[in-house]
Amino acid sequence: MQSASGQVLLNNKEFQLMEYFMMNSNQVLSTELIMEKVWGLDSDAEINVVWVNISSLRKKLASIEANVTIKSARGLGYQLMVEA
Repeated sequence: MQSASGQVLLNNKEFQLMEYFMMNSNQVLSTELIMEKVWGLDSDAEINVVWVNISSLRKKLASIEANVTIKSARGLGYQLMVEA
């Protein structure tokens, strides 16, 4: 991923996560829904894998000063916000 300020490499799950957020921008997505759509129904992964990957993705977005952020909606999930 790149912006005017630089570029970062995303691992496979970060890429899938970012893609899912972009397809659903400005919508609040529950952690469970993200887990289902990105990791799949048959995944043995724990829910905290979503939190870890979102944290990593947030850091990478901040490092390139991207005009998007992933906001937490307490008790509801996460939302990709495009900043003007």
